[in-house]
Amino acid sequence: MHRFRFSASGGPVASRAPRLAASLATLALLLTLLLPAAQSWATDRDPFVCPWEGRASGHVREFSLSVGQVQWEIAPGRVVQTYAYNGQIPGPELRVAEGDTVRVTVTNTLSQPTTIHWHGIDLPVGMDGTPDFSQQPIAPGGSFTYEFVATPAGTRWYHSHVDELVQHGGGLYGPLIVEPRDAAAPPPDREYTLLMGELATLPANAQGSQPSTIRERDTSGHAGHGRMAALSLPTVNGFVVNGKAYPAAAPLSVTRGQRVRLRLINAGLAGTQKLALAGHHFTLTHSDGNPLAAPVEAEAVLLGPGERADVEFTADNPGRWQLRSLTPGQAAAGLMTEVVYTGHEADPVQGFAPGAEPQPASYRQFGGPAHRGTPDRTYQITLTYSMNDGAYTFNGKAYPDAEAIQAQVGQRVRVRILNMNLEDHPIHLHGHSFQVVGIEDQPVDGPIKDTLTLHHGEQYDIEFVANNPGTWLLHCHNVLHMAAGMMTEVHYQ
Repeated sequence: MHRFRFSASGGPVASRAPRLAASLATLALLLTLLLPAAQSWATDRDPFVCPWEGRASGHVREFSLSVGQVQWEIAPGRVVQTYAYNGQIPGPELRVAEGDTVRVTVTNTLSQPTTIHWHGIDLPVGMDGTPDFSQQPIAPGGSFTYEFVATPAGTRWYHSHVDELVQHGGGLYGPLIVEPRDAAAPPPDREYTLLMGELATLPANAQGSQPSTIRERDTSGHAGHGRMAALSLPTVNGFVVNGKAYPAAAPLSVTRGQRVRLRLINAGLAGTQKLALAGHHFTLTHSDGNPLAAPVEAEAVLLGPGERADVEFTADNPGRWQLRSLTPGQAAAGLMTEVVYTGHEADPVQGFAPGAEPQPASYRQFGGPAHRGTPDRTYQITLTYSMNDGAYTFNGKAYPDAEAIQAQVGQRVRVRILNMNLEDHPIHLHGHSFQVVGIEDQPVDGPIKDTLTLHHGEQYDIEFVANNPGTWLLHCHNVLHMAAGMMTEVHYQ
């Protein structure tokens, strides 16, 4: 099978042998470095011990985040009133080392309550940022200090978990990068973190009108479209890459010969993103921040809301290239930036040839550690949509009526999830990482994740270790679907 790149004129040009050799050498190096890390997930965790126990290094990192409104310029001449951490979208990157004790003091200058959820971090339930379950929301004018041990390592992120359509959709999100304590792989020559998604604003007369807790919102007698009607839906102002819509999005500068890492985060409200870089292919090394058993070569990457991917590419094709979403409508609405080689800043931008359809990597290609046989408990969830009342449901029931998952400390819990709805559903579990152990009735040793996107008709088995007592959420990370009922709870007995 031959790989092609496209010339500026749009014609295919066969990849050069040196490029292929370099890519194979890089792949071999990554395979050697990543395999031990992926294998360790199954062997270094006592199922009766909380995942952060014994992981603290003794180092403390302290941060401050101020939550407020901002006049934000998406692109020249396009200014909207929305929300920000420390006056910027996305919020500041919090980069720490695995095992650091992280303290983040959040001050709320909004006229409505807020919280922060630390997406992908295994932490005590009291620090999870989910109103009702872990804390009372931070009141207007109030503050709260989150403290947790940074684990597991990888690409994580943070976002508001109060009135998500407005606050999260309005820019209250940011990257949290946990560097591995014992990094086996040499660092890349260049690294970029990209948070991508819709940016929304709320009409001024509706601000502060939303219920501030999940139970208040979902036990108010509304269901489906009734639930949605009870909310003030924001206005979507297009898509942004690190807070800016193309062509205002900052280009990514590279130099020929560099190994470049991209940390890709779908921080959006609803849309699955199909991401590709013209003139190059990706080597996918991590899913949701967790190392794959072996790197995967891919022309494109699919990310549902909440999902992340670490990809690398070799800068071996000088020029100025589109990095964009291929999901219809997203690039035109702003979800695009450029990779620009040093010395090629004045080149014309090169995109994808007409009719080109870069193929994304699939979960079937993602390997993980060997999983351990028969689980202690099993559940089945079918994802559906009710035409009668517009509710998105687990097994035909919208939250809070959906059946909770029950677990005891030390048990391994397996959940089979089948998507019978026509839409994509990114399912996210709070407080735990899980492993994909089955695809369409076939057992697999799949990736470690915290968010899994199911397309229409797909079925996956996921398994998690019940080692973090509390009451946790399992929900669709499409915020519209969550607001319309696609959510349940995990209870420890």
